[in-house]
Parts: sequence; structure tokens; C-alpha cells
Amino acid sequence: MKILTTFLLAFSLIFASCDDDSSSGEAPVFQSGPGTYSAFVGTPLTVQISVSDADSSDLTFSFESDIDDIENRAHPPQVVKTGPKTAIFQWTPIASDTGEHHVDIIASDGTNQTPGALVINVGSTTGNNVFPVFISPLGSGTTLDLAKENCVNITVEVEDEDSSAMTITLEDPIEDGYSLQHSTSAFTAAFSWCPTEKQISASDRYTLNLVATDPEGHATKKRFVIILRRDLENNCPGDAPSINFTELSDRESLSDITVEFTVSDDVGISQLPVVYYRTSAPANPSDPDFSTFIPLNALRVSGTSASGTYRATIPNPVVNLNPGDDVTIYYAIEAEDNDDTEGTCDHRTTSPSSGVYDFTVTYPTGTVTGAEPCTPCAADNQCGGANDACVYLVSGYFCLEDCHDNPGSCPSGTTCSTSAFSGTSGINRRQCVPDSGTCITAGCTDDAHEDNDYASAWLPETSAGTINNLKICTDPQSGQVDEDWFRFNLTETTLGSFDILFQQTDGDLDLVLSDSNGQDIAYSLTMTNNESIIECLPAGEYYLQVTGWDANMDVPYSLSVDLLPGGCCQDDEWESNNTYLDALPVQNDDSLTDLSICAGDQDWFAIDANAGQTIWIEVLFTQSADNQDLDVFLWDTNGTTLLTPCCDPDNGQSGTSNEELVYQVENTGTYYINVEGYMNSENTYGINFYVLDL
Repeated sequence: MKILTTFLLAFSLIFASCDDDSSSGEAPVFQSGPGTYSAFVGTPLTVQISVSDADSSDLTFSFESDIDDIENRAHPPQVVKTGPKTAIFQWTPIASDTGEHHVDIIASDGTNQTPGALVINVGSTTGNNVFPVFISPLGSGTTLDLAKENCVNITVEVEDEDSSAMTITLEDPIEDGYSLQHSTSAFTAAFSWCPTEKQISASDRYTLNLVATDPEGHATKKRFVIILRRDLENNCPGDAPSINFTELSDRESLSDITVEFTVSDDVGISQLPVVYYRTSAPANPSDPDFSTFIPLNALRVSGTSASGTYRATIPNPVVNLNPGDDVTIYYAIEAEDNDDTEGTCDHRTTSPSSGVYDFTVTYPTGTVTGAEPCTPCAADNQCGGANDACVYLVSGYFCLEDCHDNPGSCPSGTTCSTSAFSGTSGINRRQCVPDSGTCITAGCTDDAHEDNDYASAWLPETSAGTINNLKICTDPQSGQVDEDWFRFNLTETTLGSFDILFQQTDGDLDLVLSDSNGQDIAYSLTMTNNESIIECLPAGEYYLQVTGWDANMDVPYSLSVDLLPGGCCQDDEWESNNTYLDALPVQNDDSLTDLSICAGDQDWFAIDANAGQTIWIEVLFTQSADNQDLDVFLWDTNGTTLLTPCCDPDNGQSGTSNEELVYQVENTGTYYINVEGYMNSENTYGINFYVLDL
């Protein structure tokens, strides 16, 4: 094997310890890592490496490779030490890497070195739909108009020309009631969800995170936002958002349509504005039903949440028609503020204030000048030359440049594909592929804490406090989110509070807490400003992951960490009353204080009532965060029949401070009350019991 270059990570040497017993001559032995692997252009390959060494407690790692021009790359392969005798090898191949490569991972104890061989076969991800592609649902989300429907139903369809089977699954957050059923076809599934009253009161946007995986392990993800459109209250304090927009005009074009507008608000909008569109006239144009439109989240391109410019792109509907054919697009823009964080006294502005805008797009009859390479596309005829193809890359469909008859003609930074690529409309020719395998460009500058892109025991330990000036970017090499990881080492049981502070209108970030074994413990994955995790953690090592799903991310944020040793939730003096069999007996006019609900805990109480009497329960607590939400339920005399099922916000299961439950019983007997935390919430509370003749 020809060795072109050797990389030895400097920090491996810095953190390596000198073992007094390393002179015995025992060489490191690989337990895992060496072998044959498949990799794909633009997709990170990660190989877990584990080594044993009987007489050394700490090892260093390096690698030798036959990969050309490695020293000049912005993102070369790297070996990252994750423990005293463990590491990961990580590499994102570029277009010119297609083929077989050899890499030797070298483990050293300071005296002896052991190589472990990786054989890596790099394939192309472009042109042949190696990765699954979602063709349904369209757009970035859907709207459930609660005044018209109670449930949302979505057809999921995936295309993958080189696979005969497909697995479609959901990723967190999986809300209560989410249902995904595979159909008789391996490439389709049906999603349904009927949100409860409590879910409706908690948020107006939920995410559906879809993952399609083919038999070779290629996975494509799609985030789909479900917008719950609720009736808002009238005469609310504050001002409604203002939308400034110039109506679009008719056009002859094959280009996608850009909708750009500004939104200003006295407080600032907390959600992305939505552009609704459809290509057939709505049933009632003067009062459109937006649940029948395709919603597009408009991304902010400049300004702030109080005064910002937003942009959304409507796919051109005539690209697959004939010259002279036309289609009318009907559309509207909507922005909503969140002046009332505890209720629905918010403001919604729709432009136009009534009805919808419309304009007509016509397929040009003359010569069409197509788009430049790496322009997003839906059809081959949107691209520059006659043989330029619209091809699926890692992060979507983009125009490429034909090189079939002249492979050496590709511009700098691109390589002519070794095989012909199939465009969306039938072109099948070799194309100039970006060396990175993606059309994502570097427009975001990472923060000073890079490279903290993965969990590693060699990450610096993070302490309590606030870290400002952090940034989440999209990695132009892979087209994937460049995650941030932070490490915590706790020497005793600790109440940990972790918050990332950001503006949702800059992009959506998510927060995940995991242990040293890589097991997720808790997460915060909302579609609102900021994310928060509060968790009781035993002594040990933990990792906090900041990530996201959006494309082209450039999101500033700050991290706030509060670690309180001994501050975890403590059971109250009445434990254990965790089931109806252990229920604490109470009676009319009893009051209990200084009670507590810890994660996974339930408190049960038993009370006698006669037929026709009314049981009235008051649960008193303060809820200032989602993970402090308590609910109360009433069960029949058998202790197993629920009389007040979730989720009635007016009878025991709201999403705000305090709960009240009222129920008239039909039979004389002993009834059971249980108090629990919603989604493992924790809080202290007091409770009052009444049995009334009404």
C-alpha cells in the first residue's frame, strides 16, 4: 500500500499519559474497528475503534491513508480519541474519492504500535437515488384547522429506484397519539393524529420527524410541521404583526417563485410566518380554508423577530407541462405573535386581510435560459444547458452541468461523474458533481468552541454558568447540521438545568441529554424559542447535544447550565401511595400541603361518596415551565376505571398552574384520586378534598 500522508492528532499526545509499565512489550490489540466499510460521497462515515492493552492505561491514535490531496482539504479525515483506549475515525468523502481506499488506524502505547486496516468502498450518492427521497407529503408542513377538523391524516410516500423495500419510521419527539401505519406497499405509510385538548392548549406547532431507510442503511430524514390553527380571542392587549408585501405579478418562467416580505411586531413574533399556496381555486375564495393549502415556513433572511425580512419558495407548477400552458397560484401570508404566553389572547395577521392573492405562471414559448449549477430545481428543463440535469444530491434536488462528451470541461471544485446520472425528466448523462457531494456553501462561521461535533471523553468539561456567542451551522462538506456537544462530569446526585436560548425565527434548534453510554436521557424538541431540560442525574459523565433539522443553518445561541448537588426532587412524607391499592384515605374538607410529585411518581388518595354527591378536588401548584405540569384524575370504585380521561383542560388536565376537578358520582362507594406529572413533570403541590350535596 502506498502511504501518501500520516495524521497524528496533537491533542492525543497532549492528553496521553506516560505509563511506567509500558516497557513490558505488550502491544495494543484491536477489539473493534478494522474491517471493510461502505461510504458515500457527502455522507459522514464514522468507525468506532476499541483497543486493549494489558500494560498500558492510555493510548494514542493516528492514521495513515492513500487518500489523495488530503492535506489540502478543508475537512480531512480525522481520528478522535473518545476514551483511554477508544476512538472514532470520521471521514466525509468527496466526489473524487469514488472507489476503494485503504486506511490504517495506528494505536500506540508509547513503545509499541499496532496498525488496524480499514478498507473503504466509496460510492456516489447522486444521480441514481442511492438515498431514499420523500415525494409525499409536499412542502414543509400542513395545517389542521381546529374549527373544521379534529384530526390530521397524512400520506407518506418514498421513492428509491435501487431498492425493493423501505422502512419508514418516526423520530422523537413522538407525541401522544401519533400513529404511523405501513400500507401494503413498502414505500408508503399513513400518519394520523388527533390532538387532545391539552396538546392544543400547550402549543400550536408540532413536528413530525420522518425517517426513510433502505436495506443498505441509507437514511433520509424529513421534518414536517403540523400547524394547529386555533380560534384566537378578541380585544387582546398589544399590537398585531404587520406584513409588508408587494403582490406577485403574472410571469412566463420555469424558475421557482420567491415570495419575500417583511413582518414587524411590537413584541416580536416567536414562530416563522407561513406562506399558504395551492394551484386550484379555493372553494370559497373570500373565506379560504387554509387546511386545504400547502404551507411553507418562511425563513428569515435579515432583521430581527421584531422587524425582519422573510422568504419562501413556491415550486414552479408548469415545469412538467408544455410551452404555452399556464397555472394560477392562489396564496396568502400569515404571521402570528405570542403576546399571551399562557393562553390564546394572541394576534394573527393575514395578507390579504380577506380572500387570497393570485397570479399566473406560463411555460415560456421561446428560448429558455436555465439556472446555474447548484440552483435548487424540480425538473431538468429548469437547468442551464440542454443536457444539464436536475439531480438529487444529499440535501435535495439541484441543477448540475453536463460533461458527458467532455469530462475535462468541469469547472474548478467539481468532478465529472464516472457514470451517467438520471435527471428528474429523463436526461441520462454524466454531470459535473461538486467535490463535496452537496450544493451547500460555507456561509456560516462556527463558534470558538469547535471542534465539539461529537460526544467524547476528551471534550473539555463544561461547568455551571452561561456560555454566549455560540453558533450552529450547516457543514458544507456533508450538508448536515454541524452539531455542538458539551460534556459534564458529576461527582454526586445533582439536579441539572440546561437551557439553550435562541430565536426560532433564526432557525429551529433542539436539545438532547445523554449518558456516557450514548443512551438518551431527556430531550427538548419544541418548535418555539429556546429549549430546556431539567433532570435529576446520578453521579457520572453526561453529554449535552445541540442540533437541528433545518437546511443552511446559521443560528446563534447561548447555553445556560445550572447544577445543584442534592437538589433533586424528594418524595413527601405520605409515600408510598403510588397505586390505588396504597391510596391515602381522606375525607370532606381535608387539606394536605407540602406534597411532591417526582418524575414517574403518582400520588393516590381514597375518598367515600354517596350516590348523587359531587367530588370536588383542588390541586394547588405553580407552573412556570412545561416540566412542572401536574394533572389530577378520578377513578371509579374498582380503582381501574378512569372517570375523567385525559385531556380536559377545564376538569383536571390543563397546561397551567393549579387544577380543579368536579365530578358527580352515580353509586355509593370509595372513589380514587391520583395526581401525576404530565410527561414526567415534577412539582410540589397542595390538595383540597370536598364531597358536596349539590
